Amino acid sequence: MKNDVLHRLTAARPAHLDPDLPTPSPVREEELATAMSRPRATRRERAAARPRWVSRPLVSGLALATATAVAAVVITDAAPEKPGPSSSAASGSGSRTLLAAAAHVERQPAGSGTYWYVEEHMSSLHKVPGKNYTIDVRTEQRYWTAAAKNKYWSQHVDSGARPATKADEAAWRADGSPTSWKLTSETDGIVTYAGKGEIEHDAPGGRADSVPYGEVPLRLLPTLPTDAKALRKRLYALVDKDYNAPEKVLDRIVVSTAIQLATSLPSSPALRAAAYRLLAAEPGVRFLGDVKDHTGRTGYAVALPSPYGSAPELRLIFDKSTGMPLGTETVATRSGDGAGKGDLLGYTTITSMKWTDEAPPFDTDTPDPGPVVESDR
Repeated sequence: MKNDVLHRLTAARPAHLDPDLPTPSPVREEELATAMSRPRATRRERAAARPRWVSRPLVSGLALATATAVAAVVITDAAPEKPGPSSSAASGSGSRTLLAAAAHVERQPAGSGTYWYVEEHMSSLHKVPGKNYTIDVRTEQRYWTAAAKNKYWSQHVDSGARPATKADEAAWRADGSPTSWKLTSETDGIVTYAGKGEIEHDAPGGRADSVPYGEVPLRLLPTLPTDAKALRKRLYALVDKDYNAPEKVLDRIVVSTAIQLATSLPSSPALRAAAYRLLAAEPGVRFLGDVKDHTGRTGYAVALPSPYGSAPELRLIFDKSTGMPLGTETVATRSGDGAGKGDLLGYTTITSMKWTDEAPPFDTDTPDPGPVVESDR
């Protein structure tokens, strides 16, 4: 196994994550699993001279899982909930729900095209400091993947912020209807009602040179087995090569990778179904009933478990007729950082997922804004 833990944690590693510690503590295991289950950073994100703008939805400590796109998240169990209404596609069991979705999704046409295109609307919810209302900070993200060439393009658009609910809107109007909010002490903690428009775009071979999200190289996708048990074994072998980490942590990375295969990567219908079945085998998967996503589409949802009770719960929403993913939600499992237990922290809505021959609208990176000049104030 390669000792790549330090590589992934170099930017911000607490002392108790020192790799020379002989035995991983529960805290260390949780932080390792959290860090390594996130999307890999682009070079732009790793660069010292990075733009002073918000290139992902702002997230609180509780809502770290929302920052990803989809995907790559820390998932946790929460207090038991009463299941929603019974669905014809699922009888109340989270595992049976995922198996039903797998049966639907594997019957979908495979499709063809040069690029796998995914468009997501992402959101994170934040209580405005010193105020009595919450705002919904929204980002639109678009991805083009040329799997055959192992290339990847991405575009991120700041869609602006809005009061999260009708009650929040009333409180916002009573506050004078401000059109910008400072959510942190940093300059890039300012979000606006109008939004900034495009934040950045990355093309292969450019300065930022985005790498695909997830742990599986694109070229290996066609080689992955479509039997759930064989898929788990193969994914474990892949992550075991990259990380010197306890088995418990590697298992969480396998689950995170299966979520990416299920919800964002250019998986074949059979591979997507295998990822669903892998997740269905996770102990404690819960059925949440019939739901509507944040565009009003009807689906059904499941919640996935995790050994780390302090992390947000991840909920997956599926189309009832096709089994295709509609999006995700993250929900607080404890109170803190302005959120109460059970509060929605953020969500991702998949608005497009398809093969296309239409090329990305750019072939170079966003122009470099130059080095960051820190204020001395």
